[in-house]
Amino acid sequence: MKINIIRIRDMSIEKLLNEDLEIFRIILNSEEIFKKSWEYIKYRPGEILCEYGYECKYFYVILSGFVNIYHTSEKGKTYSQSVYGKGYYIGELELFTNKPFICGVETMTGTEIIRISKDIFLKWTRSDMNILYYLMKTLCDSSYTLSEKASYDTLYSLKFRICDYLIDCKKNPDYYKHYKIFLSKKYLSERFVVTTRSINRILKELYDKSLIDFESNYIKIIDLKGLEEEREKERFM
Repeated sequence: MKINIIRIRDMSIEKLLNEDLEIFRIILNSEEIFKKSWEYIKYRPGEILCEYGYECKYFYVILSGFVNIYHTSEKGKTYSQSVYGKGYYIGELELFTNKPFICGVETMTGTEIIRISKDIFLKWTRSDMNILYYLMKTLCDSSYTLSEKASYDTLYSLKFRICDYLIDCKKNPDYYKHYKIFLSKKYLSERFVVTTRSINRILKELYDKSLIDFESNYIKIIDLKGLEEEREKERFM
């Protein structure tokens, strides 16, 4: 599918970015040559932004929407590693190491991004300590989060992790607003890398305790306090 690319020289980047996030402020305060090198693209839900194994030619920054960072096995099993939203960036690992995409990226909602070519990105990071420090700091945050998730996946039961995730979704207005994405049985199966049957078994248990309800294949959270209590019981099982 052909995407509509608008080059920043044809419009003002100041109209696209506000200063509510640090990475936006860094872009707005960068040299003019870099500010004019961005491209703006708007995607519909379900479109592929990056494809596993393919060459990475751009550094991407998300302006709005959500994208799924995922891996797919040879058997077709999909694992959702993370969900990125406004202010997140994509492509830095591949551009710095000159390697192909380590995962796929698909839009979950309507999504707006800006991107800059590989050569311009590398020139920018070599000349601007602000972006270089920001990338280093946020990459450390990302590594910490992935390490924490790995320990959770190893040490805690599936029921604990599902309860914990449902609680986080309920407390995150953006996620709960898009419950048909983040609270679908299909997404939970991909996130926890288990069969839908395993997900359904635990969800039925929570449903029988009147903690959640269902709307077709989507989950509605009824009793947040009860979910928190159920999670704490499971923590020490």
